[in-house]
Amino acid sequence: MQEPILLVEDDQILQLTLTTMLRRDGYAVDTARNIAEARLAILSRRPRIILLDLGLPDGSGFDILNWLNLEPDRPLIIVTTANDSPKAALEALGLGAFDYLTKPINHETLRYTLRRAVSYDQLRQQVRNYEELRSEVDEARLTVRSAAHHISQALTVIMGEAQLVREEISDLALRASLDRIVRMAEEAAQTLATLRTNRLLAPHEGSVT
Repeated sequence: MQEPILLVEDDQILQLTLTTMLRRDGYAVDTARNIAEARLAILSRRPRIILLDLGLPDGSGFDILNWLNLEPDRPLIIVTTANDSPKAALEALGLGAFDYLTKPINHETLRYTLRRAVSYDQLRQQVRNYEELRSEVDEARLTVRSAAHHISQALTVIMGEAQLVREEISDLALRASLDRIVRMAEEAAQTLATLRTNRLLAPHEGSVT
């Protein structure tokens, strides 16, 4: 599957050059020439990686960085700019930029940076999927533990009532049936106790009970 990339660049020649190179490298590239187009593309296309020029006709790329800074699943942003001042680089990185490249852009450096970004984004997605799965497992554990608790209570009542009834009757066949009921209830209760001992019904470490 092609990695979706948004290229935000107002220089038409540079935009065409980078778009051609990235598509040849197998990326799915959308383009924007200003902040307004970039915002629309981000909302509609949901790119995983953004190549963002800081100097745009209708504002600064910092506006995009600030806008996306609080998004929990924000795309990775690689800043591209002719401004090579350490202050601008530190500000971009402080706002969550993944990396900072100065123009003229070295194509091999860009390729390497994109490979790192893709690997990082895939790892980030795997961690998020794992956390979602763990949350679902913890929720299932809580449901099962609650059901086990109610079953255990019901088994206790069954055993107690069966033993009381057994003491009140003299029919041997009925007493034998009650004995079987008590034994089955005891076995079921023991199975629940074993599951608890083996932590199969215990909450996951770190979960809230």
